[in-house]
Amino acid sequence: MPFISGLSFLGTHARLCLPLGILVALLLPDVGSQIRHFVPYIIVMIYASAMIRLDLWEALRGSLKPRRIVQNIGFSLGILVLVPCLFFIIAQGLGLPDEFLSVLIWYAVAPPIASTIWMCLLLGFRPVLAMELVVMTSLLAPFTGPFLGNLFLTDVVPLNSFDLFVRLALMIIGGAGLAILGQLALGRQRITRNETAFDGLSTVAMLLFLIPVFNGTSTQIAADPYLAIQLLCLAVLVNFGSQLFMISTAFLFQQPHRRDSLNVMAVITGNRNVGLYYAALPYDPVMSLFTAMYQVPLYLTPLFLGWLSRRSTKDR
Repeated sequence: MPFISGLSFLGTHARLCLPLGILVALLLPDVGSQIRHFVPYIIVMIYASAMIRLDLWEALRGSLKPRRIVQNIGFSLGILVLVPCLFFIIAQGLGLPDEFLSVLIWYAVAPPIASTIWMCLLLGFRPVLAMELVVMTSLLAPFTGPFLGNLFLTDVVPLNSFDLFVRLALMIIGGAGLAILGQLALGRQRITRNETAFDGLSTVAMLLFLIPVFNGTSTQIAADPYLAIQLLCLAVLVNFGSQLFMISTAFLFQQPHRRDSLNVMAVITGNRNVGLYYAALPYDPVMSLFTAMYQVPLYLTPLFLGWLSRRSTKDR
């Protein structure tokens, strides 16, 4: 079928299609703010297209083991609490301006973005661990994020933690529900035979996500290109820096299981759902521009981490 063939083509070339999508999104005309309302549905699609490839019942049984729960809570608190504290200390030491400090903190306290599950599938890392951490951090972040934001920043608008929790929980449940329905309708064998097509479906969802995020961004960049370059550099530094640190740490371990866990942590730690706080906070042009600029390293992650992973394997 042409449709399946097209999805398979996109899935096969996903690592190149994602960054090319950024260029296309920048060239699209402003379509109005109403398109932002579609973002939650696109995120549900991203969750579903990744989860449908996993054995969800087996993953659920494994994630409920006491040892796994303690491990995932520890990893999640490291991502949501330890990393923001380290970023704040470093930023204070470097004398980062307040407007940049604000976007850095909201980036650091945000949970990993839904697409990290699919990225781990694409890179050959442990997608089940990624899913467990995405779910755990998404359920904790609405409470840790506002607390740390108030701790590190001044004049922070109060956020409704329960509202953030419900919003994220509904998107996760919606994605998992669609994935389960898809598995029941298609069967695991057919899904396995068409893995590249599902990679293509995830790619489509990721590309659709760019449209509302980059809506009106070209005008902002033209108005203040210097600020855009600064925010792009900050986004690349925190994203790729986190990934490079985790991959380098993984290189120190001999056990494949530990290395693979740290590879997953590289994807999870670097790629955050910045749009969660961008949508929850009052409109801020700097935060809006940072959210758009942040998509550049996010969409380059499969290329970057794929290269790093191959390089570290070759060096061993």
